[in-house]
Amino acid sequence: MNEDNFLDTPIYYQKTKISHFVPKAARVSYLQVPKLQLLDDFKKALIESLRNPNNTFSLENMITSTYRVGKPIVILIDDHTRPNVHTRLLLPILKKYLLEFGVKRNDIWLLIATGTHIPPTPEQIKRNILGSLFEDWKDYLWIHDCDDIDNHEYLGESSLGTPILIDKRTLGSSIIIPLSDSEYHYFAGVAGSVKLFVPGVSARKTVRVNHSRIFDIETGFRKECQMGNIEGNIAIGDIREIVHILIKKHGLKVFVIDAILHNGNFIAINSGDPLSIHEKALQELSKIRNVPIHEKADIVIVSKPSVDFYQAGKGINAASHAVKQGGTIILLAECSEGYGPADYFETMERVKNLSFKEAMQWVIKNKCSENTIEIGIQNAVDIFRILQLTEGHIFVISQMNTGELQDIFRVSALPSSSPQEALKLFIERFLKKNPKALIYVFEDYNILPILTP
Repeated sequence: MNEDNFLDTPIYYQKTKISHFVPKAARVSYLQVPKLQLLDDFKKALIESLRNPNNTFSLENMITSTYRVGKPIVILIDDHTRPNVHTRLLLPILKKYLLEFGVKRNDIWLLIATGTHIPPTPEQIKRNILGSLFEDWKDYLWIHDCDDIDNHEYLGESSLGTPILIDKRTLGSSIIIPLSDSEYHYFAGVAGSVKLFVPGVSARKTVRVNHSRIFDIETGFRKECQMGNIEGNIAIGDIREIVHILIKKHGLKVFVIDAILHNGNFIAINSGDPLSIHEKALQELSKIRNVPIHEKADIVIVSKPSVDFYQAGKGINAASHAVKQGGTIILLAECSEGYGPADYFETMERVKNLSFKEAMQWVIKNKCSENTIEIGIQNAVDIFRILQLTEGHIFVISQMNTGELQDIFRVSALPSSSPQEALKLFIERFLKKNPKALIYVFEDYNILPILTP
């Protein structure tokens, strides 16, 4: 097929860009973020944000008033399931800044905020988190483990009754610097900043109780617990309160550094008080992620570069905002490490003979209370919600076992040997039966389609 007859709608399969798979004659929209103003100099922007933060003293002032030799400054960073572009670019500048203002090298430590994920191996840290910085930090590196209960301190409960159990190394620091990149989150609204505390450095019990509140037996998630919304969102509201308690009641000195990126390029860098930075991130993201649509599509094609199917679920969730009832979602996600949490796979296998709605409700009733929930189960609820919406029309291009995808997860596989050809063939066949079909191709899985009359 001649590429001249196909539209340029670039999308990624992991790091490989593919395009020209939708015929020019088709009714199609390429959903792109609005035109972006990139930072000319992210190093300069970082230093400026450290000197003039949001709703708190400068980092220099905090160092001068709070830091004491022998009491470490702890930098919280993302784990191996995140891109960590900002980590590798900002960390050397931050380290130099701290040293210039009198912090001893032996007092600057990294703490990988794994949340409830499996702690990364040294190879994963080097490959997925620190890259060439690994040698410089390997002797100043801690890894959070949510199940190491002796290494957490109980600090009471939130107003909703969530037990506050936080990594002792975080609590024992003179200053905590969460180094985050904020992005829309499929049920917490906005990830970054405050989420480096919960789930980042919290015990599993804290996360389980917090996450158990997001469900609705009829709709899957509560309507407030969705991408781009923090108003009335019980999950992120609880997390924000816990961070407030840590600062106001327990006196933690926290200075967040938060980046907004698109395709690895900096859009903004903001620093300061974690709650203010979280709100500012929502303001920034709404400008570059919200994309108006005037109708929902028959086919939505989205990419979510992911190490596993659990993480790739965020792409399916994003697509669900743009697909019509009975429509089709096609996800490109390599998933080289498989399905994700073991309980996710086992639960999907347990309910594989139930209808989509029965399976969703079984999972909520049996696996989603604060005493039973295992992190990752929320994805089972969400995928069954979306399978109901699409009437089972979810397709995946990945490295995963096609039989297990179909049998356990109820999604179909398209050939991964040539994603471009697989998409061309699928769309060609679909349009023969549905020539007036509307197709959306997502530039980025973090896009939030907003239905506008």
